[in-house]
Amino acid sequence: PVHSGSGSASMRRSSKLRGDKSKRFRRKFLNSKSWLRCSALQLMVAFFGCALIGLACFLGFLIVEFSSSSSSSSSSIASPSSSSSPRTALPKPPSGSRPTVTAKLPQSMGVQRAKGKKEFKVNRKAWPKQSVTLYEKPGCRGKSYTVDNLNIEQKCARCFDVCGKKYPTGEELQGHFGSVKASGDRTIVSLWAVCKGTWTYPADDGFLTSVTTEDGCHDINMNWPPVHLQFHLKDTMDAVRQSQESSRDNPYAVNPITDPKEVLEKISYWKLPKGVTPAQSPSNRYVTFLKDCGGFNNIRMGFEYAVLMAWVTGRTLVLPPPEGWYLIDYGPIKRGGSYSKGVTDFKEFFDIEHLKNGLPVITAAEFYEREKDRLGLGSNFGGNALETKNVAWKQMLFQKFGGQPWSPLQRVVLDPSVSVYLASENKREDLLKNKSPVEFDAKLLSQDVIHFPSCHGPNGDQGIYRYLGQIANSVLFADKKREIQFKAFWRDHIHYPRVVFEAAAKMIAKMGLFAYSAVHIRRNDLQYKEVFQNAQKTVQNIEALLYPGEPLYLATDETNDGFFDAIREKHKVYQWKDVVNEAQGVPYSDKVINILEQTICAGGRRFFGTQKSTFTSYIFRMRGYIGAPDTNQYWHNIRYTGLEDVDRFAQPKITGHNYMAEDRGMWEDLR
Repeated sequence: PVHSGSGSASMRRSSKLRGDKSKRFRRKFLNSKSWLRCSALQLMVAFFGCALIGLACFLGFLIVEFSSSSSSSSSSIASPSSSSSPRTALPKPPSGSRPTVTAKLPQSMGVQRAKGKKEFKVNRKAWPKQSVTLYEKPGCRGKSYTVDNLNIEQKCARCFDVCGKKYPTGEELQGHFGSVKASGDRTIVSLWAVCKGTWTYPADDGFLTSVTTEDGCHDINMNWPPVHLQFHLKDTMDAVRQSQESSRDNPYAVNPITDPKEVLEKISYWKLPKGVTPAQSPSNRYVTFLKDCGGFNNIRMGFEYAVLMAWVTGRTLVLPPPEGWYLIDYGPIKRGGSYSKGVTDFKEFFDIEHLKNGLPVITAAEFYEREKDRLGLGSNFGGNALETKNVAWKQMLFQKFGGQPWSPLQRVVLDPSVSVYLASENKREDLLKNKSPVEFDAKLLSQDVIHFPSCHGPNGDQGIYRYLGQIANSVLFADKKREIQFKAFWRDHIHYPRVVFEAAAKMIAKMGLFAYSAVHIRRNDLQYKEVFQNAQKTVQNIEALLYPGEPLYLATDETNDGFFDAIREKHKVYQWKDVVNEAQGVPYSDKVINILEQTICAGGRRFFGTQKSTFTSYIFRMRGYIGAPDTNQYWHNIRYTGLEDVDRFAQPKITGHNYMAEDRGMWEDLR
């Protein structure tokens, strides 16, 4: 029994031990399972946490990308380069700016991707129809690729030709493509030069032909420093105009100058002292000339050239006999009609008395009576023979005194001599380019008469005997002080008769001096038909430079009154018929209507002319003398933006061959 009891107890102990081990195992197992469950949960939490973080980063990327693309189209007009050029911040466009997407140009076009930058952002929403076309070859030739609806401000362009109109829409590009053509509605282009660049375009049609870097840009495959271009769309420009114009009015229209006497005082720009006695001839030496065969402003240029030659040489100027003037006394569109004499004298268009105060001037009849015996002028020109056109007189002058074939478009007079000028610090290489220098040498100065025949060469060769050119660049002076003296003489002694300014002052007073802008739209008699355009296009081109509803004076030869309805929809329009009655009682001739309108245009806040018109070019000079608020030179057939840093590239480049724009130095050097 003892044995059996001991075994039972042992079995119970063994069973208990096994139970304890089982419990410990189960406890340990359970503890391990709990740990495994905890680790799995942690992994799941970590996984989902990472996923959420990744999703948040992705959404953040999309938000940043969207905002950057939106701001690129509206926030600034600054070059992305490190250029030190000033940057002009633009206000944000109206809310609801449209998103953009990415488009790429084919690699065959040689377009490069900038580091960290998207290549192109092209708007696919309802923008005005706009596009840019890239070409493999200059002159818009070869393979091409077109991108529509543009909104790009990130790239830069190497050397290229531009076939599109000035200020077309487009995008910033980088690469060695040959040329780019752009088109669109109410958009602009801004040139920001990393290196200095030059815009070149023929003045006759207003089309850009190239953008050339300072180092030259002749091989499109060479790695020239880039020239940056920026193109902005309609919404951005509307925002600019709103911020610049809607909050203010034309200051000259708030308290307009409407007193004719005050207007007359301000537009009478010459500084001639009262009581000045006429200049005396230092010797019996003369400059003779003939009237140009073109219209009035060509006649004016020929007259100015003869005056300048007399001033430079210190000689007496001999005026030609009165005769009929084209488009004034005869021709297809003679203005007015109350006169019937059929001939015109220079004193009808220029203040000869003021001219005499700075230069000795005599008539052809006076010259003949004074010098007929000494110079052997013959016996056929006495009495009233020189009171009107005399063909024999013209022939005699050329046969006896010859003529200077010094067309300013081919020759340039260097004062005091070619050698002295070329060695001077006042030398202007740009005005010498492609011209032959000439001088008044000792042999020429020893002659009693220096003659400028104008349109009447010995063999019918008019070109070299027509003196059409910028008077500012017809003579180049080695001495800067003498150049300033010439410009002061010109301002003070070469101007229209006072009666013209008296009549114009009354007409200007009706609108208010500088309270309106003026536009010259020449159509009927202009030979350069490529500058013609309709009135709606004119409004689109100049609207950015006008105040909302600003009155406009239109100087035009267009006879269809309805032609300008598109302008009248937005602006109060004045024309000659609306102001002519203001000058009743002023004794001016109908002959001078054209120069009266020039003076009215000179009294505008801004003036937009017609390209290739000498009528337009002289208004620019008058505005400089008067001190108009804006003396920049604008044309109604060129698109403007209202942004100074952009529109400055449309200002004309003065060269020795551009005689239809004025050299600003004619008035700026006198300030």
